Amino acid sequence: MFLGAAGAALLPALSGPALAQTDWPARPVTVVVPYPPAGSVDLVARAIGEPMTRALGQPVVVENRGGSGGSVAAQAVALADPDAYRLVLGTQQTHGTNEAIYPSLPYRAIDSFVPICQVCTVPHALVVKKTLPVATATELVALLKREPGKLNYGSTGIGSSSHLACELFKIKAGVEAQHVPYRGGGPLAQDLMAGVVDFGFIAVANIRGQLEGGMVRALAIASSRRVPLMPDIPTLAEAGVPDVDADAWFAYFAPAKTPADRVARLAAAIEGALTADAVRETFDRNAVVARFRPTAEMPDFVAAEVKKWAEVVRLANLVEAK
Repeated sequence: MFLGAAGAALLPALSGPALAQTDWPARPVTVVVPYPPAGSVDLVARAIGEPMTRALGQPVVVENRGGSGGSVAAQAVALADPDAYRLVLGTQQTHGTNEAIYPSLPYRAIDSFVPICQVCTVPHALVVKKTLPVATATELVALLKREPGKLNYGSTGIGSSSHLACELFKIKAGVEAQHVPYRGGGPLAQDLMAGVVDFGFIAVANIRGQLEGGMVRALAIASSRRVPLMPDIPTLAEAGVPDVDADAWFAYFAPAKTPADRVARLAAAIEGALTADAVRETFDRNAVVARFRPTAEMPDFVAAEVKKWAEVVRLANLVEAK
């Protein structure tokens, strides 16, 4: 679980010329992934890590450190020395929603980190079980309004991008449904196929095979634009349910007060890595959309995400008791 307030007070405060050495990096750089191996965040970190290694001239090591919705890893990096040797590949969960859900969280997405850059988004599809008698998102909304609270939806866990996407959908569409949390996309996909849950928002990468096999049906994409891998699936806005933009996003963060020159060098190495053929092929194969957002744009972006999801958390009454 999280460290207490005393631990939060120990967040690094040292920086300056002593850390801004020209020979950086002189040893391996560790990227902490806030989730177990083999998931989307892990896949992205490892794909980018190889070309980053070549650009920096030192190994980029991936360390998986799951727990508490990614907060264990994020907190560990917030507490690390601000020397750019320990980074976290954060997400909209670790740096967008967690502090709204968990008021006692001892780090803050903005104050405890220096954002380096965003690298990608992971689109989510609104997927229904094969037997549900709806063919479009508007038909699902109509069914939910006729039978409020009778249908259920699955997610990849409380506070996950999958969960918050559906809560945002419920708010914008004015509908109700029962939440069934799962431990990851695999179990959720299995129960969607089996008809145990009626619908859910799930990363395209986690459901692509089942969609192509006709075992479940996708009604729409919760993004501002269609997914190149599935160009025939409309966005929710195109399907008649606007303002449900709920892409998952991944971005690199360093501890607060990390020297600007090191952040700039990391951002340049990461941006270059995104152009590597192997990275692009890995992204395409796994329905990950490359999206580089530079350092200068990150503070406003993170602040907007924190504000957006805090309102969703409030309206959905998801705040954990202190």
